[in-house]
Amino acid sequence: MVQKNNNLKISLIIPAYNEENYLPECLEKAIENSEGKFYEIIVVNNNSTDRTKEVALEFPGVRVVDEPMKGLTKARQKGLEEAKGDYLAYIDADTLMPPQWFGIVEKFFKKNPDAISLSGPYRYYDGSKIKNFLMHLVWWINAPIGYLLAGYMILGGNFVAKKQALLDIGGFDKNIEFYGEDTDISRRLSKLGSVVFKMNFFIYSSSRRFQKEGLIKTNLVYALNFVWEILFKRPFNNSYQDCRLVPITDEIMTKENEKKGAELKAWIVSTLFTFAFLFALMFQEFDWRKVIPLIIFYSILVFNTFFSIRTFSRLAPPKSLTHNLFDLVLVFLYIMMATSIDNATYFIFFNLLIFAVSAIKYTLLLENIEYDIILKRKILIDVLGVFSTGLVIGGIMAGYVMWSIWSWVIIFFLANIVLFILWPFYRLDPKKDCI
Repeated sequence: MVQKNNNLKISLIIPAYNEENYLPECLEKAIENSEGKFYEIIVVNNNSTDRTKEVALEFPGVRVVDEPMKGLTKARQKGLEEAKGDYLAYIDADTLMPPQWFGIVEKFFKKNPDAISLSGPYRYYDGSKIKNFLMHLVWWINAPIGYLLAGYMILGGNFVAKKQALLDIGGFDKNIEFYGEDTDISRRLSKLGSVVFKMNFFIYSSSRRFQKEGLIKTNLVYALNFVWEILFKRPFNNSYQDCRLVPITDEIMTKENEKKGAELKAWIVSTLFTFAFLFALMFQEFDWRKVIPLIIFYSILVFNTFFSIRTFSRLAPPKSLTHNLFDLVLVFLYIMMATSIDNATYFIFFNLLIFAVSAIKYTLLLENIEYDIILKRKILIDVLGVFSTGLVIGGIMAGYVMWSIWSWVIIFFLANIVLFILWPFYRLDPKKDCI
C-alpha cells in the first residue's frame, strides 16, 4: 500500500510503454523497499498496446494516467503535470529499487534542502556476470569524469528532483525523443542549484538495450549524446529503438541456441589463437621494435576474429563441409602467423593468406547462403585487406620495415573502428538487415 506518512512528499513516476512483463516486479520492489512511504505512485501509460495499464491497476494505491502520444519525454512531462508531491522521483519500468534507495533520498534532501536534484547510476541484473561487471566498470570510470567535467548529471531512469524546479525550467523538452533527454534536464536544472550525482545512489536495471544493440555501440551512443547535449544543447541522435520482451517461441529458442553455439565457437577459436601467440612470445627470440606493433595488431586481430566467427557461424549451414574445411585451413594459418612473430615478413605473409582464404571462403558461401549483402561486404573488406597487406610487404622489401609495420597496424585499427562503430558491420542482424 502507498502511504502518506513521510516528511518529504515524494511522488514516484514510472513511464511505461508495453511493459506488462517488467512492470509488476518494478512496482513490487518500489512499494516493498520504500515501506509504503511514497506520497503517491503514478504509472504513466504511454500508449501501450499490451496489458500495461491493467497490470498497474492491480496494485492498490497505484494511480495510472494515460499519455496517448508515445515518447519518453512526453510521458515524463505527463507525470510532472499529474504529480502532487513536492519531490518527483523518476524510475523506469524495467528497474528494481534496492532497499536503501528511499532512505538515501530522505537523508540527502533533509541534509541538503537547497539541492535541486539527486541521481545515480544503474547496476544490471539480467546480463551475464562478465557483461554486468564491464558495464559496472564503465559507470565507475565514465560517470565521475562526466559529472566532474560538466558539473551536473542526471540518469533519467533514476533521479529525484524538486517539482517546483522542474516547473520553473518549463519541464521536459518533448521535442527530444530519447537520447540526451536526461542531460538536457540536468543542464537546465543546474542553473537553479546543485544537481548531484552519487555513485551509491544506484538502482538495478535490465540490460536489454545492451543485449539488443551491443555493449560497445550502446555505450558510445550514450556518451556521444551526453557530450553533444553539453556542447550544442541538443542530442546527437533523434531516433531510438524500442527494446521490449517478446513471447518465447520455438523459433526464438532455435535462434538463441544458434547464437550460443556461434558465441562458444568464437570464444574457443579466439582463445586458441591467443594462446598460440603467447606461446610464441615465451619461447622465441625476436626484435622488440618489430614485435610491439605486431602484438598490438594481433590483439586487434583476435578481437576482430571473435566477432567475425560469431557472425558467420550463424550464417553458414550448420553441417557445411566447405565451411568447416575452410575454418580448419584458417586455424592452421592463424597458428602459423602466431609462431612467426619474430619475422615480420612471414608474419604479414600468413596474414595475407588469411585474408585471401577468407575471401575465397565467403565467395563460395554465396552459392548456398541467401545473405548476399553481408557476404559481399565481407569479401570487399578482405580484398582491401589483401591489397593493403601487399603494400606493407612491398614497403618492408623496400627497406621501410618499421614504417610499414606501424602503418599496417594503424590502418587495421582504423578499419576496425569503422567496422564496429561508424559502420557496425558485425552488429547487423542477418535475419533482419541482410535479406
